[in-house]
Amino acid sequence: MEFYIEKHSSVAQIEEQIKLAVAMGAFQNGDRLPSIREVEKQTGVNRGKIHRAYLSLSRSGLLVLTARRGAMIAAPALSAASTNQKCLQLSKSTIRKARQYGIPPIAFARYLSRQAQETERSEPFIAFVDDVKEVAERRAEEISRLWQVSVIGMTVRQLKDAQRKGSVPRKILANHLRRDYVRSMISSRKIDVIPIEVVYTEQTIKELAKFKANSSVLRVLAPPYVKNARFIVAQLQNWVRAPGVKISCISVRRLSDTKQLLNGSQYDCVILDPGILSVVSDKLLRNSRIMLVRLQLNPASLEAARIRAGVII
Repeated sequence: MEFYIEKHSSVAQIEEQIKLAVAMGAFQNGDRLPSIREVEKQTGVNRGKIHRAYLSLSRSGLLVLTARRGAMIAAPALSAASTNQKCLQLSKSTIRKARQYGIPPIAFARYLSRQAQETERSEPFIAFVDDVKEVAERRAEEISRLWQVSVIGMTVRQLKDAQRKGSVPRKILANHLRRDYVRSMISSRKIDVIPIEVVYTEQTIKELAKFKANSSVLRVLAPPYVKNARFIVAQLQNWVRAPGVKISCISVRRLSDTKQLLNGSQYDCVILDPGILSVVSDKLLRNSRIMLVRLQLNPASLEAARIRAGVII
């Protein structure tokens, strides 16, 4: 992995680049990161800063630091076996108590299922949080289908409201780039904020590989991700095959005159994030120079998140 940072950059820049690399699929759970000495050699950044960045990512749950293997992308903290064991113990205890109360266990299981569904509706246990409502709801629906449990979609603003009311779900799912921000919002340490990798689809990767040499590309971002612009550009460049392709970024808030942008010759392609579609006209989307980034949940990361969330399929 190459680190695109200047010598006098901050610790936060190293952290953000690692988060982005994971989010874009450059690393998987268990992969080893370059050593502190290797990063220092690549960038000239003081090794103390690199060490602090690795420690911070370790505390946030993204990295595991070991003496033998160095820094690795964190594996799930909870194994499937331990979850199954807990469920086995709980079910045996519940069945035993149902018998003691003179209730047939099968009949109680049906009752428990109804009660659980009602409780899930009034007090959601798992939520996927994103800055954009449409994205949060779409991801939550996808995860609900795959995990066969109820997962609700929440915006950051809705999560803040839930925090004030004391009704935050026990398990919060968020993409790696926003995980630390979401965690900072939650006052209770009993609530687990679980990162999930969101990566480019194969179709998007193929479209990036088709860019012509020396073309000019503009990436339009949702406001929360503008601070990650230089790292997003670096990751895009990894998938671009043609030489001399120049990629720049802009916030969707600054995209005031789309007609002039597309009629001009400054950019050969304008890349839009799915999170900004609600503020972009249909006419703009039909333009041949527009490319829509398509993202998907990384299956390996999703499985690790399922185990950590205690969901049994």
